Amino acid sequence: MGNLLTIAQGLAWDPQIRGILAVAVGVVVLCGSAYLLLATNVGSRLGLLLAFAGIFGWMVILSLYWWVNPPGIGPAGDPPFWQVTEIHVTGGDEPPVQREVQLLPQPDNRVTPQQIIDQAPEIESQIQSQPELSTIAGVDPELVPPELFGGWNVTPSAQAGEAQAAADEALVAQGVFDNAADFTNTSTFQVGGKVPVSRACNDDDAFLLLQACRAWHRVTEPFKTHPTNYSVVEVVPLIPQETQPGQPPPRPVVDESQPAIWVVMERQLGTTRMLPFTYFIISLAGFVIFATLLHYRDKTLKQNLEQAANAPVEA
Repeated sequence: MGNLLTIAQGLAWDPQIRGILAVAVGVVVLCGSAYLLLATNVGSRLGLLLAFAGIFGWMVILSLYWWVNPPGIGPAGDPPFWQVTEIHVTGGDEPPVQREVQLLPQPDNRVTPQQIIDQAPEIESQIQSQPELSTIAGVDPELVPPELFGGWNVTPSAQAGEAQAAADEALVAQGVFDNAADFTNTSTFQVGGKVPVSRACNDDDAFLLLQACRAWHRVTEPFKTHPTNYSVVEVVPLIPQETQPGQPPPRPVVDESQPAIWVVMERQLGTTRMLPFTYFIISLAGFVIFATLLHYRDKTLKQNLEQAANAPVEA
């Protein structure tokens, strides 16, 4: 008895075992109470079949919802991510390996952010930080059309955070820079992938026509074949600055003598819906099995009752 108490006390300190026990108790209490009610009304065997058919039917509905809309906390696979395929130093004679990236103009052969601001001075007051192409795209995407960049779209700064974080991690991990303070992101470009609703439908259309276009786009988009989604994060080295005691950190200064670096990435779709889909198939199979057993049980019971009714009555 003393050893049993010691083991019970030790279990309380292990969150993994405690979690398993909590789930086990919950299953026994909730599922067991439903089975107990069924067993007392229709019998233990039929009640067990009904209980399993009910729980698998509920899991079919729940896993179907998980499959369509994977939960933030729950059964979900690996989320989509950016996989770095190449780190290219611009300004050299060697072009990027990826053919799509070769269409993107080098920094010295494309329009500069200042030239765009000179043509549209009204946006200068809306740009708080250093003017870059991604910053301008966040203010007015029409000022940076894909035609100026070999078919590549300029990603607004507010939407480039995931790609920039993956690029920063790759640059430090591969030893290009010692830490993230040695460089800064300038612009982010994207090509391929799904066509967003903003580009598939014209916002200037009539309200009903616009809503019909958006609805049709959402329905047909999952059945279309999309080209590979690429992203290029452009970074530039910074000149090391010394922080003076009691003074705010100095503003980063770009090292103009160093070329820009492109971090080429390919979008991996991940397996977000694979685990919910697996649960859905297992639940559907369980529901079909127990529903079939109930069906054949009813047929057998009906045949037995008919045979009993037609049997001759002994005198």
